[in-house]
Amino acid sequence: MRAALVLNPSKGGWERALEALVAAAQAAGWPDPDVHLTTRDDCGHGQARAAVEAGAELVVAAGGDGTVRHVAHALGGTGVDLGIVPIGTANLLAHNLDLPRTVEGAVEVALTGRARPVDLGIARVDDEARDLPFVVLAGMGHDAATVAATNPTLKERIGWPAYVAPAAVKALRRPVPVTVRHDDGEPEHLRVWSVLAANCERVRAGVRIAPGGLVDDGLFDVLEVTVRRPGQWLGVAAKGVFRLPGDVAGLATRASREVEVTSEQPLHVQLDGDVVGPARRLLVRCEEHALAIRVAG
Repeated sequence: MRAALVLNPSKGGWERALEALVAAAQAAGWPDPDVHLTTRDDCGHGQARAAVEAGAELVVAAGGDGTVRHVAHALGGTGVDLGIVPIGTANLLAHNLDLPRTVEGAVEVALTGRARPVDLGIARVDDEARDLPFVVLAGMGHDAATVAATNPTLKERIGWPAYVAPAAVKALRRPVPVTVRHDDGEPEHLRVWSVLAANCERVRAGVRIAPGGLVDDGLFDVLEVTVRRPGQWLGVAAKGVFRLPGDVAGLATRASREVEVTSEQPLHVQLDGDVVGPARRLLVRCEEHALAIRVAG
């Protein structure tokens, strides 16, 4: 099988990922994989597209969720399998797919696992015609502002716990007025802390932001966070930690294929932890089973 590796050289452990994939390909009797390094200007989309045009049947993304989402965008609808070696900060897609945490284990699954259909999220910001991909989360509001406020050096050093302090500060911010439209429904006027479109069930620290949310059901679980008082965060946290069914004060969840959020004031937008904007409009849609990702078993 012809395989290619799209590798983010800014991530710690990238040399190990490269060595493990080359060794595994050689042990399987495959040709050495073509290696494409991401850059600041091209975070994986162009490299993955070049790999497909060169005849790759499997493209392995070694990096964090940002690298994975750009590679996934290039592979969407092509039928070329995507393997993931998670060496980033949160690695949320790998976490939700129960991929091995070790580089060697992830490489083995990438090369020998079965292909699982997975949905791909596509976002558009303001009036731009450019499609922006995401694979786990798109958010508009104070959640994205939390991401923007997180120290990148600290995030690289300690991982996802770097978000905790900024999140505690942003949790006290007041809700802002937005208009939310689900699918072909009527626009609804809300005051929200944030609106998130989740293509996953779990984040880190054992929290399930959308219990029952799936990566392959063709729908987003849309979280409308309307917390008005600090005490309401306790109910929101309890729902995530204890997987409570139904809505709670400060949080409503709806399943939608397409969601549009508009705001009079520009708000931060984040896609899989990458900040976009600020912007006044976020439109997201779910492309069902656009990806084939290698998973265990």
